[in-house]
Amino acid sequence: MNFDIDIVRSEVESWASEQGQEHVAIEISRAYLQIIRDKSQSRLHVIEDEQGRADWKAINNNRQQIFRWLRGDSAASMRKIAELMPAIQIALPASRLARVRGDTKNYLTSVAIQLFADAISEILLEGRDMSHRINNAINALNAISRPTSMH
Repeated sequence: MNFDIDIVRSEVESWASEQGQEHVAIEISRAYLQIIRDKSQSRLHVIEDEQGRADWKAINNNRQQIFRWLRGDSAASMRKIAELMPAIQIALPASRLARVRGDTKNYLTSVAIQLFADAISEILLEGRDMSHRINNAINALNAISRPTSMH
């Protein structure tokens, strides 16, 4: 599987800064444990018992491992992240997944929609930051037609 580790790192870290590492670890763990066939060979711990109760120790261990591997530069870390990539792709929010997959136009469109929603809210609520929000939305819309501007 081909992926740009820097983009994956950036998207997962940004997601974690918004939602928390624990949330991200739970979502990736759930996806990984759903797709892996042999749980005894799993790199991640099972995070729920048969009754659906959370195992917080397992969640914390998975969180530490996922972010350690994500931040690592060793061949072993890269192999482990490559193994987790299908789960990461399942767990990532849609706009972040578009960026990881290199779907620049859809990613930029998603960003523009979010920024336009922010601008409209600012206008409706008569916020003090209207012109700034409108400019951000217009810039995002303009970026869709020139995707090479995305870094």
